[in-house]
Parts: sequence; C-alpha cells; structure tokens
Amino acid sequence: MRRVPKQVGLLYVVLVGAFLAWYTRGHKVDYLVAVVSAFTALLALPAAVVAVLRSGKTGLAPTHLGDVADQLAQAVRQQWEAEARLRRLNDPFPLPVAWEAADADLVESWTQLKELAEDWPGQSPEADSAWAVSPGGLAGEGGKLAEVFEHVPTRRLVVLGEPGAGKTMLLIRLLLALLEHRPPGGPVPVLFPLASWDPARQDLYTWMADELAQDHPALRALIPANPPQAGTCTQARALLAHRLVLPILDGLDELPERLRARALHAINQVLPARQPLVLSSRTTEYRSALTTPEGATVLLNGAAGIRLLPLDPAKAAAYLERDAGGSATKAANRWTRVTAALATDTPVAQALSTPLGLFLARTIYNPRPDEHLSDLPDLSDPDELLDQTRFPTRQDIDTHLFTAFIPATYRPHPDRPTPWNAQHAQRTLAFLARHLEHSIHGTPNLAWWQLPRALPQQALAAGLTVGLMAGLPASLLAWLQAGLPSGLEGGGVIGFTCAVVAVVIAWSVRDRNPSSGIRWSWRGKSWLTVGLPFGLVFGLIAVVTVEPATGWGHGVVAGLLVGLLFAHMGGVRSVHPDLDKAVGPGTVLRRDRRTFWVITMAVGTLGAIADGMATAYGVAGPIGMSVWSREGFLFLLTAALDGFVLGLPLGFMLGLARSVWMRFLVARTALAAAGRVPWRFMSFLADAHEQRGVLRQAGAVYQFRHLDLQRHLAQHQP
Repeated sequence: MRRVPKQVGLLYVVLVGAFLAWYTRGHKVDYLVAVVSAFTALLALPAAVVAVLRSGKTGLAPTHLGDVADQLAQAVRQQWEAEARLRRLNDPFPLPVAWEAADADLVESWTQLKELAEDWPGQSPEADSAWAVSPGGLAGEGGKLAEVFEHVPTRRLVVLGEPGAGKTMLLIRLLLALLEHRPPGGPVPVLFPLASWDPARQDLYTWMADELAQDHPALRALIPANPPQAGTCTQARALLAHRLVLPILDGLDELPERLRARALHAINQVLPARQPLVLSSRTTEYRSALTTPEGATVLLNGAAGIRLLPLDPAKAAAYLERDAGGSATKAANRWTRVTAALATDTPVAQALSTPLGLFLARTIYNPRPDEHLSDLPDLSDPDELLDQTRFPTRQDIDTHLFTAFIPATYRPHPDRPTPWNAQHAQRTLAFLARHLEHSIHGTPNLAWWQLPRALPQQALAAGLTVGLMAGLPASLLAWLQAGLPSGLEGGGVIGFTCAVVAVVIAWSVRDRNPSSGIRWSWRGKSWLTVGLPFGLVFGLIAVVTVEPATGWGHGVVAGLLVGLLFAHMGGVRSVHPDLDKAVGPGTVLRRDRRTFWVITMAVGTLGAIADGMATAYGVAGPIGMSVWSREGFLFLLTAALDGFVLGLPLGFMLGLARSVWMRFLVARTALAAAGRVPWRFMSFLADAHEQRGVLRQAGAVYQFRHLDLQRHLAQHQP
C-alpha cells in the first residue's frame, strides 16, 4: 500500500485548526459548510479546463512498442522528405556521388566481420548469401548505399569523406531508402548529429533518448519497463533498449578533437554487437580519432567503411548546365570555360569537385528557377573563378563562395519581396554563427530556446520583465482604489518581490527545454511541497493586508482556499503531442507559448475565485450584507478583481518555471533592439530555411547548411 505523503497530514491539521478557531469565536458553522461545499465543487474546475486545453497523451503509454516505432517511422519520413525537398536534393537531379571501400587500416578486416556475424545465434543462410565477397563489393554510387549497407555482414558502416563531399546528403538518402523497405514493427533509422553530444558528460543512450524526445516530444511518455520490476521508462529509452532505433550518427569530426576518441570508445562500450549503425566523419579526423596517445589503434567494433570520391567532372558539368536551364540556354553557356576546366587540377576544379561547392556555385551564378537572366544584369559571371591571380588556391575560392553565398540568396526578387536585405541577413546570420561557436561551444544546433544564452545577464532581464508585468496591474488597481501614492507603493512592493523571485526562477531553469503543453498529474509532490505552502502564505498575507477589517476568520478561510487552489495548479505537467507528426521549431514555440499563457491566466483566475469566495463569506457572515444585493455583488466583483491581479504575478512566475517562451521573448526583444536579430526572428529563420537554403532543419532545431559556412560566418565580421 502506498504511503500517504506527510504533507497531506499537515493539510488536515491546518483544516482542523481553522475549524476550531472558527467555532470557538462564536461563528455559525453554516457559513463554513457553504464555503467548503462551494470550494469542493469548484476544485475540479481547473483540472477540467486543463484537460480540455491539453493536446496529447498522458500517463503510461497504452500502445505496443512496435506501434510506437511505426508512428515514429512515419514522423521521421515526413521530416526528412520535407527536408530533402527544401534542400533541393533531387533538383535538378540527385548528384551521383560515388564511393569505394575505405582504407584497410581504418576498419575491421572483412574476414573478421564475417566470422563475427556468423557466430551470432540464429544467423540464417539467407543473410549470409547477401554479404559482399570482399570490401571491393562495397563500391557504388548514387542511391545504392542502402544496398551496400545490407551487404555488410554486421550492418555497421563508416562513411568517410572530405569536407563538403556530400556525407550528410548521402545519409539522408540512405535513411529514406531504409524507411522505404522497413517492415512493420522494425527498427527506425534516425539521424543523430553528433556535434550536440558531449561524451564526457552524457551517456550515449541518454543523449540519444534526449535527442529523440526533443524532436518527437511524444516519446517522453512513460511505458512499462522490461523487466516490470524496473518500473517505467520513457518511450524513447524503451525503443533504444529494444534496438528499435537504427542510429545514423552524423559528423564525428564535428565534435571537439579531444572528445572524438572518447566518443568512439563510448559507442564501442554501449552499443551491443548486433546493433546496426552508420557513422560519418571526415577522413583525416577519423584517422586521428582512432589513434590513442600511446600509439595504439582502436577501431569501431564490427564496422566496414567506404570513402566518398570527388565528383566526376563530366557529371558536375552536366549538373551546373542543367541547373542553369539546359545546355542550349544562355545561362548555361556562361559555364563553358569553367566546365572545361573541371577535368584539370586547377583551384576551381578542386573547389567544384564536391556537392557543397556545386551548391554554392549554382546559388551564386545561376538564376533561380523563376528568374530570367535578362532580369539580373548584376549577376556575377562564373568566369571569375578562373582568375588564378585573385584565387591562387582552392581555399581562396572556398572563401569567396562562402562570402558571396548570403548576398546571392537574399538578392531582390520581384515576385517574392522579403523584409530582410542582404546586409541585414548577413549581420544576423554572422551573429547567430558566433552565438553557436562561442555561447553554445560550437554546436551546429540553432535552437530558439537557447537564444537567451546570447544575452548577458539573461536571468536578471527576465526577472525585471516579470516584475514589471506583475507590478503594473497591481499599481493600476491600487491607484483606482486608494489613490496614486498607494498605487505606486503597492505596485512597487509586488513588482520588486516578483522580480527577485523571478530572477531566481529564471536562473534555476536556464537550461530548461520547451514545454509541449500542459496537463494535470498527481505524480510528483510539487503540488503539495510548493503549491500548497506558497498558496497558504499568499492567501493569508493578501487577505490580512488588504482587508484587515474582516478579521482572522476571513484570513484563515481565504488562505486555505488560495492554498488549495494553487496546490491544484502545482500539479500541472507537460503533455506529449502525437508521435506520428513531425515537430518543427515553430510548432515547439507555439506550444511553449500556449503553456505560458494558459498557466498564467489559470492562476489569475484561481486567485479571483479564491478571493471572491473568501469575500462571499465576509459579506454574508461578519458584515451581514447580502451577496445578492447590488452592494454585495459589487463588493464581490471588486474582491475577485483583486484576487485576479494578485494571482497574476504567481501565474507569471509559474509560467516562467514551466516554459521557456518568456525568457526567449525577453532575449529576442533585447537583441532586436540592439540590431543583432530581426524583430520577426522566427519568421527570419523560417525564411532562411524554406526560401533561401541558408539553414537546414533537423527536427526541432535549425542548422547552417554546412558547418564550414557556420565557421566562416563566425570568423568574418559583416
């Protein structure tokens, strides 16, 4: 039998003491019974309102893990099909990236891989027949990577390549191909950008579960653990434990150099031998990560490898000409001299030998699909790339392409005007790149809820804002009721108190993730340990201070009412939206903002109800005025307004603790006023992703199109 929390006993002691105090002072019991009955009826109101407003599942997940995996697969497919379309991976046609087997010293021997897989229990002869005969059988190009993956006996593959060689693009195509042939209830391929992992601080499973829950908040829902004696765990953790997630780990090279070897060691330690996986990295960085300080080589257990090759010059030329409108067009003819040089060893040939170089070049020098060359007299000529005096090395051309990329994406368009010109966009994107490099330690994940970290003293700014929002209504109400001096004094006291508390709250939740929504839950004890005592203290202080003429009976009753109502609000928890829908940054922001305002207004309303009910007792009891008279009704209405204004600051603080939106709003406003980000910050990010191709979306966060673009912008002042 579950033990009753000791706070419940304390609550009953307080209730009995209040009743005895009431009764011994000669009051009639009828009034108390009426108030308690009304309060009991109204106590369910907040939970009902929250239940109507919530959007998602609560409590234990009722579905089988296979059903959860199927829903996750649908959301992952929606997410990456949309991203492939926005990245124009198939426009004008998929780049035919080719690969060959990786160097033998970077991977396990083929004999070792076969012996390892053959030794697994339950290995079928049909699976053996699908294996490649040797590492040479892993060579291929284009969309055949999924087939190559199945040819590896252990289904573990390392994808290596030079910067911009198309590793991430290839992994997206692999993910979509694996989803296309995935059986119901089977493992779901999920792309994890490794740059957000700190192996020195986070266990691999914990980090992957956090990443899954961030992009798919429904996976935070609980499900019975296996074995049952272990209690419950989140759906994300359960999927990982049952190997229903196929990790595609992108960008080992994007981790700090000191952490790469540690990351490989953690992968070897944590993932079981039969867990398929894909890992990508730049070749030089991967080779360095394999070598320990003692000179030994530590390979990724059971992994084969491929190395991406430079693009074929003829295919790169065809791609540029096709993107310009076809070989017979005037725009395509501008590439004649450049494409002729692609088969040489010149800097321009080296720079345009990768998908990244081709993407930058076509964006800068080609008209967009709905533009005409005649309408773009200032469009740069690609022949400038042949100037070896200006661009003596490949690095010089790479720098030029990165520098010209942002102005090209934001050049004016007659049919789709944008409020952000190239200079404004360059300044904003450079600031965001520096924010990622310096404030968030080089991560590629541009999350809106981490923008406050770019603002010095963000907790102080959020606290002062909440104090101002809390003090102004109180000052206005006190001014109308008691004059200007009282208004300034009362509002100042409330505002200062709320500001101090809000600073502490903002500092304590500075690393909080956004809320998915709200629901009522009896799980946890904050509704007793925080909500009840805080509500009791608030109720007693507020009533005794504002209406001392009604006596201690009024104060005790009001304190109990307010305490219980705010304890009820202390049970508010996050909900988990539907799993089969992809969640983007804008959706996460809207849900978090809704959480803030629903909590704030609900607490204000509860304050109005509590003070109104306590005042009803005061009117009908000690004062002897009828609640239904005009004077009594106005008295009751004024008390409800007082309760709302006094409850609103508590709503602000609870909303600040349960969501991220207020801190983001303060940071965005301050940074926009300083000219560092646009006022319509989220619209700017969405435009940079959907219309410009400067950003890409990975679940609930944005990333720069390439990490080298992020670093270039961070190092070069606009």
